[in-house]
Order: sequence, then C-alpha cells, then structure tokens
Amino acid sequence: MGLFSFFKKNSKKEKQDKNEILLGMVLLKEPNSMKIKPVIEELRDKWKLKVNDKDSGDETSVLIIDNYQIAIGNMPIPIPGNEIEETASFNYYWENGKTESSEHKGHIIVSITNCGKNPIKENLLFNKIISSILNNSKSLGVYIGGRTLLLSKDFYQGNVEDISEENLPINNLIYFGIRSEHNKNSIYTYGLKDFRKQEMEIIESKHSLEDLLGMMYNLTSYVLENDVILKDGETIGMSETQKLKIKQSKGKNLEGQTLKIDY
Repeated sequence: MGLFSFFKKNSKKEKQDKNEILLGMVLLKEPNSMKIKPVIEELRDKWKLKVNDKDSGDETSVLIIDNYQIAIGNMPIPIPGNEIEETASFNYYWENGKTESSEHKGHIIVSITNCGKNPIKENLLFNKIISSILNNSKSLGVYIGGRTLLLSKDFYQGNVEDISEENLPINNLIYFGIRSEHNKNSIYTYGLKDFRKQEMEIIESKHSLEDLLGMMYNLTSYVLENDVILKDGETIGMSETQKLKIKQSKGKNLEGQTLKIDY
C-alpha cells in the first residue's frame, strides 16, 4: 500500500472514530538511508515491543504495536517550503540548527494514526520509534511541526535514554517559547494541550531565561508525570516552602486560556 493511499484511507476512519494523529519527521542527510528491518529489530530487542510487521517495506510500512497503527513513509526529497528554516530560527537547543537542518536531502514521515486513548503511553511509543529510526538511518534530527520542535539527532537521543512514565523526555515532547522585553523575561509551553493539560506561562519575570527554563521544565515534568490538573487560584512550588500563585486568563503568547505562574 502506498503511503498516501494509507493516509487517505485512514483519514476517513479517523473522522469516524474521532482518533488523533501523532505526527513527526526524521530529517535525512542521505535519502533512502533507512532500512526498515533493523528498525523493527531494535523495537523488538531494545524496547521489548511486540511488532506486527507484515505490511512493512523500506518505502512504506504499516506496523501494529500494542493495537496502535504506525505509518512510516520514506520521502527521498527535502521537506518542501520554508517551515524547517522558520522553525529552526527559534529552536535554541540546536545551536547550528538553521544551517545543519537545511542540509537534509530526504525525510521519513512517522505517525501513529489512532491516538487519543493515552497520550503519555502514545508519546513514549512515538519516541521509541523515532529513536530506532534515528539509529538506523543517516539522519540529522527530528521535526515535529505540531509542537514547533526541531531537535538535533544527538539531543533527541540523549533525552530518550531510560525513558518511562516516571521519566519523560520532556524536551522531546514540549516546546518552551521564550521572550525578552524591557529587561524582563517570559516563557510559555506549547504542546501540553496534546496531553489534555492547559498550557502554562510565566510573564515578565525578573528571573533569568535559564531560571525560567529550569522552572518551567520542572513544572511540566510534575504535571505530566503525576497527571496533575492545575487550577485557577491554587498555588504550586518546587519545594515545601515555595508557593507560586496560579491564575487562569487569556494567553499572552498563546491563543485561548492559559495558566499564569507567578514566578
């Protein structure tokens, strides 16, 4: 089955089932450099996953893992348009990302097409699949457009080590947007909505960007790993004595309502 036929067929089914799609792309420095057999072997041997690979091939594959449908499609061309270049300009974890990502000559489209039941489990599975593809291809990095993430191969792989529901690869899951104005700094999350949580913002803080990144990372880890629902009027802190006020209001850097953390 061709990749586009697969997506066309499943798009109709997703509308009926109201399922969600988890989608990302692996950037290749050499097109057609991924072979699906070693990818499947790694999923089985390293991650101990039961993989149904009867519809697998180097060009397109449909894998079944724990009742999830995974579509993997090889595209021997760069990602069209300017979205990679634009995304690279504000992904600070990839120092030379704008230059290096522009050198990709092909990409692998990876999706889990029937998500929506358990976001944590689904995103952990997605990370294991992406990691296995990175290990078995001549690749540069990972692009997840729905979360504004563009991450280098080494950075992504470093976050995947020893992952579990109690040790999530936060920087592979959530984008932290930063702003500096008038000698004050702000930070916001982008992607928590995919985990059925409200996005968070710290607005015009006197703390450094490094401090804000550390705080928001810890808050995000706490919320996701403990399945916490933060509410307007409550307080939160990273120690017994720290009590940061939470206020829900219209987002400053994001559309809709967000939770403002007073830090």
